[in-house]
Amino acid sequence: MTRSPPAGRRSQIASPDRGFLSRFLGDDRNTEDAHRDALAAAQLEHERVREAALRVFQLHELQEEHKRILEAERREQERLTAEAAIAAEEQRLRALRAKSVPKPPPEPEPPKQPEHPKQPAPAKETASPKAQPSAPVSAETNRVTNLQQSWSFKSPTQQQTTSTSPFAAAAPKQNEQQKSSLTQANGVSTAKPAPSPAQPPTAPKQPTAAPAPASSKLADRYLQIHQELKGLRKNMIAESKKPGSPLKGRLGAFRREIQVSIGQLTAGRGANSKPIGKITEILKQALQGAVPSPPIDVSVYVVDRDRQPAEGAPNNDATLPSLFLYLLNICSKAVINQYINECGANPKAADPVGVFAAHIFSTKEFQWRGKPLVDILIAKFRVVCPVLFGLRGNDKTERGRMALGWRKDGPAWITEQNHNDRMTGLGAGFASLSLRDFSKTTKSNPYPPTNYWKAMAGILNTPANETSNTQYVVLRSMIEGHEQRFLNFYGNAALAALRLALIEFPKKAPANAAAANSLQALTEVLRGEGLILV
Repeated sequence: MTRSPPAGRRSQIASPDRGFLSRFLGDDRNTEDAHRDALAAAQLEHERVREAALRVFQLHELQEEHKRILEAERREQERLTAEAAIAAEEQRLRALRAKSVPKPPPEPEPPKQPEHPKQPAPAKETASPKAQPSAPVSAETNRVTNLQQSWSFKSPTQQQTTSTSPFAAAAPKQNEQQKSSLTQANGVSTAKPAPSPAQPPTAPKQPTAAPAPASSKLADRYLQIHQELKGLRKNMIAESKKPGSPLKGRLGAFRREIQVSIGQLTAGRGANSKPIGKITEILKQALQGAVPSPPIDVSVYVVDRDRQPAEGAPNNDATLPSLFLYLLNICSKAVINQYINECGANPKAADPVGVFAAHIFSTKEFQWRGKPLVDILIAKFRVVCPVLFGLRGNDKTERGRMALGWRKDGPAWITEQNHNDRMTGLGAGFASLSLRDFSKTTKSNPYPPTNYWKAMAGILNTPANETSNTQYVVLRSMIEGHEQRFLNFYGNAALAALRLALIEFPKKAPANAAAANSLQALTEVLRGEGLILV
């Protein structure tokens, strides 16, 4: 009688390899076939073990990656918590500062007190009732005057005697504009002359009869130029549709080629020679009459309408071919669109576009009576980014948004993020155009850095109750990446201006203004690059 083996023994004997083992232990185990079978079995076992090891390794790698992700998530959560705590503390600090702002106005009252003791007490008792309210009226008037003086940005003459202000000596033409205080009307503020501290208490009423400042007239003039350009475009399109017109088919081809070439502008020395060459050739054909077009008066497209002929200038006549001016308008529009579409996400892309615009408008052959026709481009800046010209408004109102250059997508306004992207690209584009260095070329700068200075001063002169997120967005894009050129032009004055723009101006914003916080954070970015403002 045979005894059955245990369960574990039974499973081993019943394994699939039993037949092979019985053959391997037989007499023919040293034959070639037996060795081949053994090698194949070993190879299969090797593959099985290798695959099992790979699966274990992959599982281990996934587990480790999961741990790394969890750890990174934990660190990011800690960072966000810390930043939120800091932001909350900053908001509380700014709230405390805001509460302390109304305290200074009562201070002008003490100097008036010594005047009353000089008069005997009976005189005060016998004074007429109409004379008694004069003291409160005078104190209130002084308070309004002091607030207006604290809001206004001091002129270079005042700053030379009181502080090292950024706008002390670099831009003399700003004197009249920087002496003005600012009033708000219909959601848009226009600058008017501010009262001097030496004026009597009733002086604040005088600016109501003062004429509009030069900056306001200039902004209005750019709007007129923009309307004239729209009329020119309509007339040229209508002319090109007439039977037998030499513009038929050519107008659209020129427009498309200019738009495509400007879209190809990129950074790098010599990278833009081909697209710039194409546009230059098209403008020359239009100017020289290779494609005939009616001549039109040029003075309606420039700010200085009484521009006189210049000796040796190539274009001294009162008229130029309409096709040439139309194509300059197309170039300007394409430049603005490039700033909006490409430079909002990548402000550095504005530089090659600015180089192109400066090149075209500084070319003597494309100028009129010895001066550039850059007003065509600036008129478009005036429409799409009004804050560059000192205009103000409330981001929360319909009228204010219209004043700040918001755009509508159908009946509704575009989102705030899209608006900020537009303003970022336009601010960077304005800086790329107005901060070009022409010291190493024989050409004259078509839009010199004084215009950058005026645009910055117009924003920084804004009273605390009239600031907007749009101003902070535009100001940051004007500064970031362009601060070194600004310093090269204005030196210490530019350094003081940057302090005012990045440290003092954000303090005027409400505590929850994200754009102002971003502008203030630029100080730390510049510190990392070696520019210390505080």
